[in-house]
Amino acid sequence: ELELNIKEITENTPWKLYLTSLYFTIYTITSVGYGDIGPKNYLETCVAIFMIIISGISWAILLGQVCGVVASLSEEESEFRATMD
Repeated sequence: ELELNIKEITENTPWKLYLTSLYFTIYTITSVGYGDIGPKNYLETCVAIFMIIISGISWAILLGQVCGVVASLSEEESEFRATMD
């Protein structure tokens, strides 16, 4: 019974290929890494794409905030040194 429609189920449609390509591109660009565990079906691939995008945006915001704090520390030090001169 399960083997009757196996060709139709496993056929690579353009949407399946696009989704797989999008997943590969996203985890390569965000340098998440290839790892040993990957999504097994297309629902897991969609969830993984969503999570990688959210994680990448969160990481960018965090790094931006940390860089802003470090930059403002050097501005305060520059002002302090200017008043001391």
